[in-house]
Amino acid sequence: MANERLISLIEEQQKGHENEPLFTVGEQLREIAEREPLSAELLEKDLETDGMKLADAAAALQKYADENHGKAKCFCITPKVAEGILRKFYGLGEAGTVEEKKAEDSDEGSRIDLAAFL
Repeated sequence: MANERLISLIEEQQKGHENEPLFTVGEQLREIAEREPLSAELLEKDLETDGMKLADAAAALQKYADENHGKAKCFCITPKVAEGILRKFYGLGEAGTVEEKKAEDSDEGSRIDLAAFL
């Protein structure tokens, strides 16, 4: 579960922006933090830094939309693409790699090689 400080930071930055992309960015970051506690720690530090707040992340998504909409009047960034953009913006790495690496590290210490006793 994401820590209370991170949730508080996100909610504080979302206030007054309930019908804007900035709000959705916050929700997506909460979902990432729920799945990946190590990412939650990084996000907490980043969201306190100028240039890394929700509004800045929303601007990165807007930049992507501006560069890719072509002649279309309406452009949708799928959740998967948006997560990729946010991960790059916050330097989180690929989805699942943080947890997988953590699980691999914890398995190393819990294995006993019985052949070593022979």
